Amino acid sequence: MSKYKPSNWHLLIIVAVILSNLSCAKSTKQNNNEYGVLVLAHGSNNDSWDNSIHEVIKSVEDTYPTQVAFGMADPSTMQPAIDSLEQSGVKKIVVVQLFISSHSPIIRQNEYLLGLRDSLADAPMLMMHHTMVSKDELTNVETNSAHAEHGMDHNSDGDTELKQLNINAKILLTDPLDDHALVAGILLDRINALSHNPAKETILIVAHGPNGEQDNQNWVKSMENLANQIEIQAKEKNEYFKNIEYFTVRDDADADVYEKAKQHFRNAVIDANKDGEAIVIPLLLAQGGVEARYVKRLEGLTYKWSGETLLPHANISKFVELAVHNAINN
Repeated sequence: MSKYKPSNWHLLIIVAVILSNLSCAKSTKQNNNEYGVLVLAHGSNNDSWDNSIHEVIKSVEDTYPTQVAFGMADPSTMQPAIDSLEQSGVKKIVVVQLFISSHSPIIRQNEYLLGLRDSLADAPMLMMHHTMVSKDELTNVETNSAHAEHGMDHNSDGDTELKQLNINAKILLTDPLDDHALVAGILLDRINALSHNPAKETILIVAHGPNGEQDNQNWVKSMENLANQIEIQAKEKNEYFKNIEYFTVRDDADADVYEKAKQHFRNAVIDANKDGEAIVIPLLLAQGGVEARYVKRLEGLTYKWSGETLLPHANISKFVELAVHNAINN
């Protein structure tokens, strides 16, 4: 398994050097097709969401045979993508996970399906389609169970028939976005687009979050690392925010956990406005309806919001290129 996770924003310099070398390498597509690339990302019934992923991988497609498998650890999309890559002759497949966090059953199920775990670590997810919702659907969504809300279901009788994929190629699995310096750079750009008086502004970075408590703690720790990097990068530009906070909204958790997270979100905005301004930044890969749920939760409150997600931004393409480069060369 190949992994890459810079712990400090200074590594952006290294990123720039590597990407410069990559631009030269792209001029000649590998003739022997030794390596292929499989990109895993949430799917959507929103064409613009899926199209944004295809835009991101264009630079990689210029160099390697590339497939996208949409869904949440969904074997019905992953197997055909792997079959297609193997039919093109690749012997090694770099699997790039375009998910926000490593701390999720989705990632562990990916590892199992790809043969990197001997057994499932969690209850199998047998309906992995990801259904984005429109604003018109939000009223019903907020009153439904969290699993129905997110378009994800688990096998209710505990059946573990989910089988590993048929793979002949060697799998090189890369880390999700997590606390990558490139992600911190995007978030700072989103903040700066709304910021006018940093000294009075509290930045609230909000993410979807997992169900499990340990996963959630790890997810929030990763967000803390992002917040620290944002603060450092901002200070380099002589920007000093009053505060940077971060938390998850636990969309898929049980009702009591969900409601507690919702109230925490609202209270954070209220507190930020007592002697300053609140800027709310969603930590989501792309727009598709989920970001509108956050607005629904904050009805009646005052805050700055653009709804801009990580995509579109050039840093995500750089992230994919860098993940592939390091998987192959490490």
